[in-house]
Amino acid sequence: MPSILDKLSVEIDLHKLVSGHAAFSDFHVEEVLKTGPDQATAICIFGGQKVVIKKFLDAEPARRILAAKAELGTLAAFMNAPPFRVNECLRAFPELGLIVLTFAPGTRLSEAIKHAEFQERMALMDLSGRWLKTYTTGRSEISHKFSPDWWIKKRITAFGENQPNSLVEIFDPVLQQVQKLAAPLRGMSITKAAIHGDYSSINAHYHDGTIYGVDIQGKARLPIVQDVAKFLVWTQLHTPLQHTGDIDFIYGIAEPDVSAFLASGVLPENEIDTFLPFFIGLQILGSIPPLRKGNIALQRAQKLAATFSETS
Repeated sequence: MPSILDKLSVEIDLHKLVSGHAAFSDFHVEEVLKTGPDQATAICIFGGQKVVIKKFLDAEPARRILAAKAELGTLAAFMNAPPFRVNECLRAFPELGLIVLTFAPGTRLSEAIKHAEFQERMALMDLSGRWLKTYTTGRSEISHKFSPDWWIKKRITAFGENQPNSLVEIFDPVLQQVQKLAAPLRGMSITKAAIHGDYSSINAHYHDGTIYGVDIQGKARLPIVQDVAKFLVWTQLHTPLQHTGDIDFIYGIAEPDVSAFLASGVLPENEIDTFLPFFIGLQILGSIPPLRKGNIALQRAQKLAATFSETS
C-alpha cells in the first residue's frame, strides 16, 4: 500500500500535469490506488464521471500508452458485455503520459474468491478461467522448439545473490524440481497467444456475475500457460482455499481450484501435465524474493514450495 506522502505526491503531480489542459477542466483526484517507479494509478473525476487514470513514469510512456490503447480497443470488440469485460480506454494522452480508463465496479476478484463459500468459489475459479479463454480465443498460435532454460535463467537472475537463508531454503528445492520438469519440455510445441501478462485475481474486479479485467497494458504474445500459472499461484499464496477436511494438491495448488479453473478449457489437454507444473514452479520462484516482508506470506510460500515438490 502506498504511504500517505506518496499518495499526496502523486495527487499534486497529476494536478500540476493537467493544469490548463482543456480536456481536464472538470478533473480532480478521488483516491490514489498505486504508486511506484513505473506508474501511478488513481481514481479520478474526469468529464463528470468516475474513471481510472494511469500515469506512466518509465522512459517510454507514449509507447506504453499507445500499446495499451490499441489492445483495449481490440478487446472492446468482444469483451464488452457480461460476463467478461475489460476496463475500456476513454482517452489517451501520450504527450502527458496519461491514459483514462473506465472505472470497473464491484470488488476485487481476489476478495470475492477469498470470502466465497466452497461452491461459489469453484464457480468464480471456473469463471476466471473462462475469462482468460475468451481473452485468448482467436489470437493464439503454436510456437515450436520451446526453450525452458531461458525461463529458468530469468528466475535465477531475478532472485539474485546474498538472499537470506530463509528464502534460499525455499528457492533451491523448487529450482531443482523445475529443472527436472524442464528436461522433457525442450523442443516441444507450446500454445502462445495475446495474453494479459499479469493475470491474477488482484488484477480483476467482480460485479453482478461479471469479471472485469484491469491493468491491461498492451498485447503480450506469450504462452497461455504463463497466465494460468500466475493466477493459480497467486490464489494459493494470497487467498488459499480454507478447508476443514483433507484436500488434495496438484503442483502445489489446491486441487479443487485447479480443476475448476481448467474446466474452462483454457489450456490444451497436452499442456496440463507438461507445461503447467513447469510454469507453476517458475511462478513460485518469482514470488519468493518479495517475501522477506510479512511472516504469513513467508509461511504460505514455504508450504506451497514443499507441496509443489511433493505433488509435481
